[in-house]
Amino acid sequence: MRNYHTLPLPALGLLAALTLSACATPDVAPVKSQPLTAAALAVSETATPYRADWWTALNDDSLNRLLQQALQNNPGLDAADARLRAARAGIDSVASSEGLKVNGRISRTRSRTSEFDALPPPMLGEWSTLNTVAADLSYRFDFWGKTRAQLSAARGQARAAELEASDARQSVAYAIVSTYIEWRSAQAAQNLLQLDQSQAAAIVQSIRQRAQNGLAQPDEVLQAQAQLNEAEERQLRATQRVAQAAHALAALSAQPQTAIDALPAAELPQWQLDTRALGTASLGLRADVQAARERIEASRAGMDAARADFYPDVRINLLASLTAQETGDLFSRGARALQLTPAITLPIFSNGELNARLNSRTAELDGAIASYNQTLLGAIRDTADRVSQLQALNQAETANRAALQARRDSADKVKSRLDAGLASRGNWLAEQRRLTQARQSWLDLQTQRLQSQAALIRTLGTAPAAAR
Repeated sequence: MRNYHTLPLPALGLLAALTLSACATPDVAPVKSQPLTAAALAVSETATPYRADWWTALNDDSLNRLLQQALQNNPGLDAADARLRAARAGIDSVASSEGLKVNGRISRTRSRTSEFDALPPPMLGEWSTLNTVAADLSYRFDFWGKTRAQLSAARGQARAAELEASDARQSVAYAIVSTYIEWRSAQAAQNLLQLDQSQAAAIVQSIRQRAQNGLAQPDEVLQAQAQLNEAEERQLRATQRVAQAAHALAALSAQPQTAIDALPAAELPQWQLDTRALGTASLGLRADVQAARERIEASRAGMDAARADFYPDVRINLLASLTAQETGDLFSRGARALQLTPAITLPIFSNGELNARLNSRTAELDGAIASYNQTLLGAIRDTADRVSQLQALNQAETANRAALQARRDSADKVKSRLDAGLASRGNWLAEQRRLTQARQSWLDLQTQRLQSQAALIRTLGTAPAAAR
């Protein structure tokens, strides 16, 4: 068995020295952008975020079941999980490029020489057989940190994909909660509008009786009838609103419409969020903000890997084989062969390819930084808008509560006057309808507040949820 070297070891040392002096030189534009610092924007990266299952605060079993179904079957989440699996596979792929690799080969070659070949006459036109069993071992050294940088970039991309998958779950959760609130509000509004319609019909009947007795003018009947027609139209729109919200819930939870229709009746959830401690401090924990930050680090590592392309690539290859014409001789001592090949590959002139690649990675880093800055600033703006909106709704709800109570008190007084014969039934019906309309206004404000609370939590972000 012999050892074969492509070059003597002193020559390899000389070649290594020449390699370092002859490598291509990077010539690219520097990174132009800088990520905004969390401290400068009063954003914390250590605050305590909301729980990933924040919707349980609504204490609604039907909503919880819908969320469980949606988070298991929503197609958008399947796509996010597929991207995460691909990113994790990328880590293994990069890690496998460094270190030891072994390939085995078994072959049997049957060949015939030409009768006109430049060989001795006994070998012309003869058949021969060559049997081979071989193992090819190669080892790549990461002297310049290229693989380490690529591995860091792949891990950063996988972490970003994991955070984005968590953010996708929160998007689905917010959509379900928001649509569920809309559905329950539409059902409650439909009930109030049915009551309003029946009260409008009673007023029409009352005015017609008064007109027959000469106590009301014909235009009063027409006005009351017009109001009844408007009430009927609002009732039809409310029915459509309920149906549309139910259809959206079925699509979001990946269930048939019958499953939504089978949910038990329930009132609008009662959920009050304390806004006094809310602000932009926890935005550094938002999944999309963290994902954007991971993209920056991954792009930075990718740029380091592209810069390492300018340095030599060092490998050692070892080929060990057993070769013989006769199968019986294949595993004999004389059939053994060994070839050792140290190799250094250096980029001397790449015609601009390496610089273009490094320029591309530099541009990617600038883009990742810009995306992070935009995401963070947008989150700060959205949070401020949501907080001020919710505070305004809370104040409006307080004022509306007082107005609703005043309307109830007024209805009770009119009823007392009616019982005492001091007010007409028409006055009492009109006051009852005004109370119903005040209840509709109260319902609208409650719905807006609940929607705003859900939107605020979605904007502030939650603790990352585990991937499916």
